[in-house]
Amino acid sequence: MTMKTSLAEILTKAIEEATLIDKSEIGRPSADDGYALQADILKRRGVEEPAGYKLSLRDGGKLYGAPLLFVSSEQTFRFETGNKVEVELAFVLGEDLPPRAAAYTRDEVVAAIDRVAIGIELVRSRYVDGAGDALGLLLADFMSNIGYVIGPSLDRSVLAPGGDLGELRLTNGASVLFDGPATHADGDPLAAVLICANRGLPTHGGGHLKKGQVVTTGTLCGAPVIAEPSAFTVSLGGGEVTITLD
Repeated sequence: MTMKTSLAEILTKAIEEATLIDKSEIGRPSADDGYALQADILKRRGVEEPAGYKLSLRDGGKLYGAPLLFVSSEQTFRFETGNKVEVELAFVLGEDLPPRAAAYTRDEVVAAIDRVAIGIELVRSRYVDGAGDALGLLLADFMSNIGYVIGPSLDRSVLAPGGDLGELRLTNGASVLFDGPATHADGDPLAAVLICANRGLPTHGGGHLKKGQVVTTGTLCGAPVIAEPSAFTVSLGGGEVTITLD
Protein backbone atom coordinates (compact mmCIF):
# COMPACT_ATOMS: atom_id res chain seq x y z
CA MET A 1 0.00 0.00 0.00
CA THR A 2 1.12 3.55 -0.59
CA MET A 3 1.54 5.99 2.28
CA LYS A 4 -1.60 7.86 1.21
CA THR A 5 -3.68 4.69 1.01
CA SER A 6 -2.60 3.37 4.41
CA LEU A 7 -3.06 6.76 6.08
CA ALA A 8 -6.56 7.00 4.60
CA GLU A 9 -7.36 3.63 6.18
CA ILE A 10 -5.87 4.65 9.52
CA LEU A 11 -7.68 7.98 9.59
CA THR A 12 -10.99 6.44 8.53
CA LYS A 13 -10.73 4.03 11.44
CA ALA A 14 -9.79 6.82 13.88
CA ILE A 15 -12.79 8.87 12.75
CA GLU A 16 -15.21 5.97 13.00
CA GLU A 17 -13.90 4.50 16.26
CA ALA A 18 -12.86 7.75 18.01
CA THR A 19 -9.26 6.56 18.45
CA LEU A 20 -5.90 8.37 18.27
CA ILE A 21 -2.98 7.98 15.87
CA ASP A 22 0.69 8.08 16.88
CA LYS A 23 2.31 10.51 14.42
CA SER A 24 5.66 8.75 14.75
CA GLU A 25 4.16 5.75 12.95
CA ILE A 26 2.92 7.60 9.85
CA GLY A 27 4.36 9.78 7.11
CA ARG A 28 4.00 13.51 6.52
CA PRO A 29 1.73 14.17 3.53
CA SER A 30 1.94 17.42 1.60
CA ALA A 31 -1.02 19.80 1.59
CA ASP A 32 -2.05 18.41 -1.82
CA ASP A 33 -1.85 14.89 -0.43
CA GLY A 34 -3.89 16.01 2.57
CA TYR A 35 -6.68 17.15 0.25
CA ALA A 36 -6.46 13.89 -1.70
CA LEU A 37 -6.77 11.99 1.58
CA GLN A 38 -9.94 13.93 2.42
CA ALA A 39 -11.48 12.74 -0.85
CA ASP A 40 -10.32 9.16 -0.27
CA ILE A 41 -11.78 9.08 3.24
CA LEU A 42 -15.11 10.52 2.07
CA LYS A 43 -15.29 7.80 -0.59
CA ARG A 44 -14.56 5.11 2.01
CA ARG A 45 -17.39 6.54 4.13
CA GLY A 46 -19.80 6.53 1.19
CA VAL A 47 -20.10 10.34 0.94
CA GLU A 48 -20.65 11.56 -2.62
CA GLU A 49 -21.36 15.23 -1.83
CA PRO A 50 -20.36 16.86 1.47
CA ALA A 51 -23.15 18.62 3.37
CA GLY A 52 -20.87 21.60 3.88
CA TYR A 53 -17.36 22.95 4.35
CA LYS A 54 -15.22 24.67 6.93
CA LEU A 55 -13.02 27.39 5.43
CA SER A 56 -9.97 29.02 6.99
CA LEU A 57 -7.73 31.91 6.00
CA ARG A 58 -4.11 31.35 7.03
CA ASP A 59 -0.59 32.20 5.93
CA GLY A 60 -1.37 35.76 4.92
CA GLY A 61 -4.84 35.12 3.53
CA LYS A 62 -4.40 31.76 1.80
CA LEU A 63 -7.62 29.74 1.74
CA TYR A 64 -7.74 26.24 3.23
CA GLY A 65 -10.75 24.03 3.74
CA ALA A 66 -12.23 20.70 4.68
CA PRO A 67 -15.59 19.01 4.23
CA LEU A 68 -17.79 18.81 7.32
CA LEU A 69 -18.11 15.14 8.26
CA PHE A 70 -21.76 15.62 9.10
CA VAL A 71 -24.26 18.47 9.41
CA SER A 72 -27.17 17.96 11.78
CA SER A 73 -29.85 19.78 13.74
CA GLU A 74 -30.00 16.97 16.30
CA GLN A 75 -28.92 17.76 19.85
CA THR A 76 -27.32 14.52 21.09
CA PHE A 77 -24.01 13.14 19.81
CA ARG A 78 -21.27 10.70 20.74
CA PHE A 79 -18.74 11.93 23.29
CA GLU A 80 -15.14 11.63 22.13
CA THR A 81 -12.15 12.11 24.41
CA GLY A 82 -10.55 15.44 23.62
CA ASN A 83 -13.81 16.82 22.24
CA LYS A 84 -13.72 20.61 21.81
CA VAL A 85 -16.48 23.05 20.91
CA GLU A 86 -16.25 25.97 18.51
CA VAL A 87 -19.27 28.28 18.36
CA GLU A 88 -19.47 29.76 14.88
CA LEU A 89 -21.77 31.35 12.32
CA ALA A 90 -23.41 28.79 10.02
CA PHE A 91 -24.16 30.07 6.52
CA VAL A 92 -26.77 27.96 4.70
CA LEU A 93 -26.55 28.64 0.97
CA GLY A 94 -29.66 29.31 -1.07
CA GLU A 95 -27.75 29.45 -4.38
CA ASP A 96 -24.75 27.86 -6.05
CA LEU A 97 -21.58 29.98 -6.08
CA PRO A 98 -19.53 28.79 -9.06
CA PRO A 99 -16.46 30.88 -9.96
CA ARG A 100 -17.15 33.20 -12.91
CA ALA A 101 -15.42 35.81 -15.04
CA ALA A 102 -16.86 38.74 -13.09
CA ALA A 103 -15.86 38.52 -9.43
CA TYR A 104 -18.60 38.17 -6.84
CA THR A 105 -19.11 41.12 -4.55
CA ARG A 106 -19.68 40.70 -0.85
CA ASP A 107 -23.30 41.79 -1.32
CA GLU A 108 -23.83 39.02 -3.88
CA VAL A 109 -22.47 36.43 -1.44
CA VAL A 110 -24.78 37.78 1.27
CA ALA A 111 -27.71 37.48 -1.14
CA ALA A 112 -26.79 33.84 -1.83
CA ILE A 113 -27.07 32.98 1.88
CA ASP A 114 -30.55 31.67 2.62
CA ARG A 115 -30.09 31.46 6.38
CA VAL A 116 -27.53 32.36 9.03
CA ALA A 117 -27.65 30.43 12.28
CA ILE A 118 -25.73 29.52 15.39
CA GLY A 119 -23.22 26.91 14.29
CA ILE A 120 -21.53 24.51 16.67
CA GLU A 121 -18.51 22.64 15.38
CA LEU A 122 -17.45 19.55 17.30
CA VAL A 123 -13.70 19.10 16.88
CA ARG A 124 -10.87 16.85 18.01
CA SER A 125 -7.55 15.90 16.49
CA ARG A 126 -7.11 12.23 15.59
CA TYR A 127 -3.39 12.53 16.34
CA VAL A 128 -1.75 12.16 19.72
CA ASP A 129 -0.76 15.74 20.67
CA GLY A 130 -2.45 17.11 17.55
CA ALA A 131 -1.17 17.73 14.02
CA GLY A 132 1.32 20.37 15.18
CA ASP A 133 2.75 22.33 12.26
CA ALA A 134 2.13 19.51 9.75
CA LEU A 135 -0.44 21.14 7.45
CA GLY A 136 -0.91 18.00 5.36
CA LEU A 137 -1.80 15.99 8.46
CA LEU A 138 -4.23 18.68 9.58
CA LEU A 139 -5.98 18.71 6.21
CA ALA A 140 -6.08 14.91 6.02
CA ASP A 141 -7.84 14.95 9.40
CA PHE A 142 -10.53 17.30 8.03
CA MET A 143 -9.00 20.10 10.11
CA SER A 144 -10.08 18.19 13.24
CA ASN A 145 -13.78 18.24 12.31
CA ILE A 146 -16.06 15.70 13.97
CA GLY A 147 -19.26 17.23 12.68
CA TYR A 148 -21.39 20.35 12.68
CA VAL A 149 -24.60 21.25 14.48
CA ILE A 150 -27.04 23.86 13.16
CA GLY A 151 -28.73 25.82 15.94
CA PRO A 152 -31.33 28.59 15.99
CA SER A 153 -31.46 31.16 13.20
CA LEU A 154 -29.86 34.56 13.74
CA ASP A 155 -30.92 37.98 12.49
CA ARG A 156 -29.37 38.71 9.09
CA SER A 157 -27.95 41.95 10.48
CA VAL A 158 -24.92 39.88 11.57
CA LEU A 159 -24.04 39.65 7.84
CA ALA A 160 -23.65 43.43 7.48
CA PRO A 161 -20.06 44.70 7.13
CA GLY A 162 -18.81 45.25 10.67
CA GLY A 163 -22.05 43.76 11.99
CA ASP A 164 -22.29 43.34 15.76
CA LEU A 165 -22.27 39.63 16.54
CA GLY A 166 -23.49 40.28 20.08
CA GLU A 167 -22.68 38.54 23.34
CA LEU A 168 -21.85 34.85 23.39
CA ARG A 169 -22.15 32.58 26.41
CA LEU A 170 -21.03 28.95 26.50
CA THR A 171 -21.61 26.89 29.64
CA ASN A 172 -20.93 23.27 30.53
CA GLY A 173 -22.92 22.49 33.67
CA ALA A 174 -21.73 24.93 36.34
CA SER A 175 -18.63 25.85 34.30
CA VAL A 176 -18.66 29.00 32.19
CA LEU A 177 -16.42 28.27 29.19
CA PHE A 178 -16.94 31.62 27.46
CA ASP A 179 -18.86 34.76 28.30
CA GLY A 180 -18.22 37.90 26.27
CA PRO A 181 -18.49 39.58 22.89
CA ALA A 182 -18.46 37.22 19.91
CA THR A 183 -15.56 38.11 17.62
CA HIS A 184 -14.20 36.53 14.45
CA ALA A 185 -10.48 36.22 13.77
CA ASP A 186 -10.89 37.37 10.15
CA GLY A 187 -12.74 40.51 11.18
CA ASP A 188 -15.31 39.72 8.50
CA PRO A 189 -16.86 36.22 8.93
CA LEU A 190 -17.65 36.21 5.19
CA ALA A 191 -14.09 36.94 4.01
CA ALA A 192 -13.26 33.28 3.37
CA VAL A 193 -16.62 32.62 1.69
CA LEU A 194 -16.05 35.49 -0.75
CA ILE A 195 -12.58 34.19 -1.64
CA CYS A 196 -13.97 30.67 -2.09
CA ALA A 197 -16.79 31.92 -4.31
CA ASN A 198 -14.29 33.64 -6.59
CA ARG A 199 -11.56 30.99 -6.62
CA GLY A 200 -13.44 27.76 -6.03
CA LEU A 201 -12.97 25.21 -3.29
CA PRO A 202 -9.37 24.50 -2.24
CA THR A 203 -10.18 20.80 -1.86
CA HIS A 204 -9.09 17.86 -4.07
CA GLY A 205 -10.67 18.20 -7.51
CA GLY A 206 -11.78 21.77 -6.86
CA GLY A 207 -15.46 22.45 -7.37
CA HIS A 208 -17.59 25.16 -5.85
CA LEU A 209 -20.03 25.88 -3.04
CA LYS A 210 -23.56 24.69 -3.77
CA LYS A 211 -27.13 25.44 -2.78
CA GLY A 212 -28.10 23.73 0.47
CA GLN A 213 -24.55 23.38 1.73
CA VAL A 214 -23.49 24.82 5.07
CA VAL A 215 -20.36 26.96 5.22
CA THR A 216 -18.50 27.98 8.35
CA THR A 217 -15.39 30.12 8.67
CA GLY A 218 -14.09 29.90 12.22
CA THR A 219 -14.76 30.10 15.90
CA LEU A 220 -16.16 33.04 17.83
CA CYS A 221 -14.96 31.76 21.21
CA GLY A 222 -11.81 29.69 20.87
CA ALA A 223 -12.13 25.94 21.31
CA PRO A 224 -13.00 24.99 24.91
CA VAL A 225 -12.71 21.32 25.86
CA ILE A 226 -15.71 19.28 27.00
CA ALA A 227 -13.84 17.04 29.42
CA GLU A 228 -16.45 14.35 30.04
CA PRO A 229 -19.84 13.17 28.76
CA SER A 230 -22.21 16.05 29.57
CA ALA A 231 -24.40 18.80 28.12
CA PHE A 232 -23.32 22.29 27.12
CA THR A 233 -25.43 25.33 26.28
CA VAL A 234 -24.75 28.05 23.72
CA SER A 235 -26.47 31.46 23.84
CA LEU A 236 -25.93 33.95 21.00
CA GLY A 237 -28.03 36.60 19.28
CA GLY A 238 -31.13 35.86 21.31
CA GLY A 239 -31.01 32.16 20.48
CA GLU A 240 -30.04 29.28 22.73
CA VAL A 241 -29.36 25.60 22.18
CA THR A 242 -28.22 22.77 24.46
CA ILE A 243 -26.15 19.90 23.08
CA THR A 244 -25.55 16.63 24.88
CA LEU A 245 -22.43 14.51 24.36
CA ASP A 246 -22.87 11.02 25.77
